[in-house]
Amino acid sequence: MWASCPQVLDIVREIWKQPVQGTPMFELTRKLKAIKLPLKALNKSQSIQVRVLEALATSSNSVAAAFVAEKESWRRKAIWKRVQDFRSLTGIPIPSHIVSVIVGNEEKALLASRHLLKSGFYVTAIRPPTVAPNSCRLRVTLTAAHTRNDVKKLAAALSHCISFQDVYINTSLLQAKL
Repeated sequence: MWASCPQVLDIVREIWKQPVQGTPMFELTRKLKAIKLPLKALNKSQSIQVRVLEALATSSNSVAAAFVAEKESWRRKAIWKRVQDFRSLTGIPIPSHIVSVIVGNEEKALLASRHLLKSGFYVTAIRPPTVAPNSCRLRVTLTAAHTRNDVKKLAAALSHCISFQDVYINTSLLQAKL
């Protein structure tokens, strides 16, 4: 509904046309931040409620993301290359760029997460109450910003935490023994 608001679409289009120097991620961040002030001004000029402003901001971010997805298809291709790299390096048949590996109890998940952090990878340990007890997991997210070398290093660090041979698919979740 808010994406159809002409003022919001005009604001997003105008901001998106402005050149920004830097990496694609830096450009995206700058443009999304630049959208914020005009939306606040629109809020004040039209006496729109705060919830509506939040919806407009979310909507404009979605529209901006759609513009990026359309113009920068290389991002999707890069993510899927990283997925293929991860598959070939670990032998784990992951279906997505978001990998959830079940490792068991909280202690194991936290130890693995800490090891990966010390190795330079921010891999979160997902624990109760988010998941059931003894089904704690590691959440790995591959992005377009990662390189094949990054994935190699991640696979090496992860191999110290889990045995890739013990990983199996169970209802779209990966399970491993630590």
